[in-house]
Formats: sequence, C-alpha cells, structure tokens
Amino acid sequence: MTNSIQIASLANGHTIKRHERRVSAVDAFIDLVLEHGDAPGPDAVAKRAGVSIASMYRYFETLDELRNDAIIRISERFPDLVSIPKIGAGDRKQRITAFTEARVLLHEKLHPLQLLNRKNQQHSPIAAKQLDSARLMLSDQIRVHFDLELRTLNPANRDDIVINISVLTSVESWEQFRRTQNRSIVQTRRAWSSAIDCLLPDSE
Repeated sequence: MTNSIQIASLANGHTIKRHERRVSAVDAFIDLVLEHGDAPGPDAVAKRAGVSIASMYRYFETLDELRNDAIIRISERFPDLVSIPKIGAGDRKQRITAFTEARVLLHEKLHPLQLLNRKNQQHSPIAAKQLDSARLMLSDQIRVHFDLELRTLNPANRDDIVINISVLTSVESWEQFRRTQNRSIVQTRRAWSSAIDCLLPDSE
C-alpha cells in the first residue's frame, strides 16, 4: 500500500519534472527567437523542447504567458550579459569602457528578444511591466557604476544623467547605430563612450 510519504514524494517528483519541462519550453522559445528573430509558434517550441504540443498548452495557457516567462528567464540564462563586470571598479575611463562594452555585448547577443519584448508590451500589461522593471534594473546599474561622479549632484540632476545614459545605450539606440546608420561595434562603443564622458560631471 502506498503511504502518504510516498504519495507526497511522487507528487513532488511530478512537480519537479513539470517545472523542468516548462523551463525547457521557455529556453526553446528563447533559442528560436535568437536564431530566427521572430516569435516561433507552439509547434516549433514543442519540437525544440522535446515535449508534446498538448503539454505546451498545459504548461502555458497563452502564448503571452510563454513570452512573459521568457523575459524573466533571460536574466537567469544570461547573467553575464545583463550585468557589468566588476561594477564600479576602476578609474573613470575604465568604468566607461567596461560599461559600453557590456551594453553593446548585451544588445548584440539578445536584441531579437529585446525587440520582441518591446512589441509584446503593446498588448500585454504584464510584458510592459516586466520590460519597465528590466529597464529600471539597468538604470540602477548606471547609478552604482558611476556613483563616484553622480554622488556630487543633486537628485534631480543625477536622475537626468542616469536617464540620458540609459536612453543613449538602449536597444533602440543600438538599432540606430548598428542597423540604420550601419556603424560598427567599435564605432558604436566609441560614440557611446564619448557621449557618456560628456554627460558625467567631474568627480570630487
């Protein structure tokens, strides 16, 4: 006879497997977007994840739910891309270089997902909220990374500079430089670095 402990163990095992398969589906969605640039359909995601299409609809009630989970999953899968190595370390030039390199690398690698997320926010309040949270997280990195210069300012001026740097190094700016203006990675980094240097005040 199966006792309550065995039943709980079986249920827990089922929950873990379900979670793993759900994550596999989210990863499959992310990989397909990065490879092809467009949002894949449920069939393609199921095939890549190695799950049935019926399972897909059990894991996700809507495609929006899958896309929203993908936004959250990005920081888990690509922690090095959404962070700044040795944040706040080094002199002014070193910190500007590290920051621009980190942002260019982020957009070069993940821009298909970023552009898809931007499109999704138009019809999904959850996606819009998650995207805003991601942008605020990146802005917080700017505050920490350039604290030596920003600490000398009053709150309003400090916020102005943080927002300006956020916009300057956003995926929308990356599109302008890399696609519309056909600027190279080196040229984009140079332009961003120069602009950031002009925006930041002298440190004490």
